[in-house]
Amino acid sequence: MSIKQIHKILTDRVFIFPVIIVLAFFARIFAGVTFNEYKPWLVFIIQIGIAVLLALISYEYQIIKKKTFLPAALFLLFTASNPILYNNLKPTISAFAMVLCLLISFKNYHNHHSQIGSFNIALILTIGSVLCKWPLLLFIPMFWVGFVWFRAFNARSFFASLLGIFTVYLFLFAWSVYSKDLNFFVERLPYFKGIISVDWIELQWYDWAVVVYLVLLLLLAAVNIFVSGFSEKVRTTLFFKFLYLFVAVLFAFICFFDFMVNEIQTSIYFAIAFISGFYFAMNENNKLVTYLLIFTFLFFITSYIFRLGIIDFWLMPIFNSYFL
Repeated sequence: MSIKQIHKILTDRVFIFPVIIVLAFFARIFAGVTFNEYKPWLVFIIQIGIAVLLALISYEYQIIKKKTFLPAALFLLFTASNPILYNNLKPTISAFAMVLCLLISFKNYHNHHSQIGSFNIALILTIGSVLCKWPLLLFIPMFWVGFVWFRAFNARSFFASLLGIFTVYLFLFAWSVYSKDLNFFVERLPYFKGIISVDWIELQWYDWAVVVYLVLLLLLAAVNIFVSGFSEKVRTTLFFKFLYLFVAVLFAFICFFDFMVNEIQTSIYFAIAFISGFYFAMNENNKLVTYLLIFTFLFFITSYIFRLGIIDFWLMPIFNSYFL
């Protein structure tokens, strides 16, 4: 089998996505998740929904010229490789809300009547911020920047986004007055505890290896998209420029907020999966890229094994017998 045939199989829209879903399912079973636990399976279903939305964005706006589910498959691969994410329901819901907002943003490209889209983005992020107690409201200025890049930002869209925020909190305030419990409203106001709290992130060495590898994928894709002029459409370049901004903002959250890194991993994963999926899918004639794609699948499967401690379980007795 040639490298080009292997690339075709790994990027095939019929083959790769169902296979990754099955692998992600058994990854949870092997990690000890039982059918009596509803939360891990609900997270799994939402993650599949996020993956489908990523494929929808690519198909509807023809960002990836060939029909492939590779970005969706990579996202499920990334999330399945980290068992810590299996029970992260609220961060997964937040990631789903972010993908919806990205879809709305892309839909309003060069739309001078974007106030409805701007209102919906603010409404989704505000509801997500209230339900998940995660400061999604801080991402609204980022979407303003995206609207400026997409030439869809104006005074009407700006005030529409403010109206989206106001609508949610007005409803909460009205309900608290009706129920005679103002604490219901106060407890759901944005609370940014630990802001500007720069700490060194405590991760295992294999987690750092994953971070370094993802950054490497981002750099390779950036060179391919922005430097070598691989993308033919200005719109596609702007979309990826916005995704890189999104990833940068998420990394800033890790550095400047007192949140666990696991709470935003899902959001980082779907952005990197889309970017790297484009990079791998559009370089079918490059053997090195195909080898890198194969290595990516093997790398995250290996990281899953290390995170479960399987390697330590088998190697430590051997190490003790020979060296201790």
